[in-house]
Amino acid sequence: MKKHSYNRTAHSRDDAVTRERSCGAIVFKQIDGVERVLVVQHKPGHWSFPKGHVESGESDQETAIREVREETGVTIAITSDFKRESTYSPRRGVLKTVIFFMGEYLGGELVPQLEEVREVRWMMPERVVSCLVFDRDREIFIDALGYKRTVH
Repeated sequence: MKKHSYNRTAHSRDDAVTRERSCGAIVFKQIDGVERVLVVQHKPGHWSFPKGHVESGESDQETAIREVREETGVTIAITSDFKRESTYSPRRGVLKTVIFFMGEYLGGELVPQLEEVREVRWMMPERVVSCLVFDRDREIFIDALGYKRTVH
């Protein structure tokens, strides 16, 4: 069995990883008596929820509210204690944590921030489940649906 040697003076794994933090929201709205969910199609083509990087001095909730407004044109409030995290590596050497809240729709028309997203849409929950490509996004969304249905 071949033994691997490690240079103990090198940086630890944690030192070599850049940590990123983003926040976003899952937003529900009734349209003609039918529940819809706000989703964005990101530049690479996958569908998810609006989110973005935390800016200096911002709380996680403030970031989620700002990012939803910037990416979609929709204004929200965060009024529940729903909060879920997803941590993954979007590229080598980067560990990203995304925190999702549940957003309450306050107003606004859909206007995509084309520098960040391809499209913004109000989608039926069943369609959202099938459009999400990342398992953790799907898990978080299913948690949000269950939470919403038990609280409201």
